[in-house]
Formats: sequence, structure tokens, C-alpha cells
Amino acid sequence: MSKPTRPQQDRAIRTRQKILEAAGALFDEVGYADTTIADITARSGVTKGAIYHHFEDKKSIGVAVIEAQLTEMAPIPPQEIATQQLVDAGYFLAYQLRKDPVQRGASSLALEQGKVDFDRTRSTRMWIDFVTVILTAAQEKGELRAHVNVSDVSWNFVAAFAGIQHVSNAFDGRQQLTHRLKVLWELLLPSIVQRDVLVKVDLSMDRGERIAQQLLDQADPAATPVA
Repeated sequence: MSKPTRPQQDRAIRTRQKILEAAGALFDEVGYADTTIADITARSGVTKGAIYHHFEDKKSIGVAVIEAQLTEMAPIPPQEIATQQLVDAGYFLAYQLRKDPVQRGASSLALEQGKVDFDRTRSTRMWIDFVTVILTAAQEKGELRAHVNVSDVSWNFVAAFAGIQHVSNAFDGRQQLTHRLKVLWELLLPSIVQRDVLVKVDLSMDRGERIAQQLLDQADPAATPVA
């Protein structure tokens, strides 16, 4: 059997991505339990045969959406101040939740209360670990106040962010999510970050968009500006 040609491989990648985006949008809009393969077929515009070529069943699509969230989170540009790295990661995720249906679907899966027949906690645990690494670096640099327990702050920040994005989605489709996150920063950071460090942290709400543009420029200098 001959190997797939490059155009065939590219087409397969695009088809798989269309399926994930359609599934992510549906998981976010109606929930995993109420989404069917037929719904994903209709939303994606691909055939049912194409879906089953890439995925065994709806469960495997759900797992792939979760995994895509983990793999598609591009590295946040490094910052000299570790606290800024945390702020940037939060703003970038807020930006992606407004723009990327796969990210929205994965976040909704993590919070869905109905029966889901696979491990949905992986993305949440990944985010807790991610925040822990950043806050540990901040602590080692002397950016944090002496009383801060990195493990507790990491867990509670991820929980707070999850709640904020969930309520923001219910009220306005996450249109005010970046503003709500800025308010969280203003409430949280003064209690954990040294004052002389905090004054250097940029809380501008357009940081997520700027980071997205920076990453896009790095991948393709001729790319269209993000919106």
C-alpha cells in the first residue's frame, strides 16, 4: 500500500480539526451528554464515514477534545517577572475561550455535571500543575509574600477561573470574561505578591490578544492580524 501523499495528509488533518471544532462547539452549547454523532456530522460538514475514520465513537472525540486543549496551548512567551507569566497565561486562555471552539468544549467538558464516560479532570489537573510551576518560580524569585502556600493558591486560582468563565458564559457568552479575570487579578494578586513586584505587573486586558498575535507572527510572519 502506498503512503498517503502530503496533500492527503494535510486534508486528513484539516478534516480531523473540523470534527474537533464542531464537537467542541456542541459540547459547549448543549453538553456532551446531549451531543450525538449526527449533530457533529451536521455541524462539521463532514460525512459520518469521515468521522468514524478518525474516531471510534463519541467518547474518543471527547477525549481528543481534552487532549487538544493540552497540546494546542502554545507556550506563553517567557517573562522576567514570573507573576507576569501567570497573568499572561490567564489572559491568553480567556482569549482562546472566546475564539477557539476546541478550548470552549474542553472547558465545558471539565465542568459538565452530567454523566461523562471518560476522565475529564486531566485538563484541570494540568492547569493546576501549570500554575504551580509558575508560582513556584515566583516564590523562588522572591516575588511572593512569605505566607503564600503555592499549592493552595494554585488550586484555588484554577477553581476561581473555572467558575468565572462558567458564569461569564452563562451571562454573556464569555464576552466579559477578560474583564472578570482582570477583577480577579486585582483581588488576588495584592494578597500574594510583594508590593514592589506588583507595581511592575501589566494587567492590561489586551495582553491575551497581543500574545496571540505574537505567537501567530512567530509561526507565520505574513499571517493576518488576530481580532
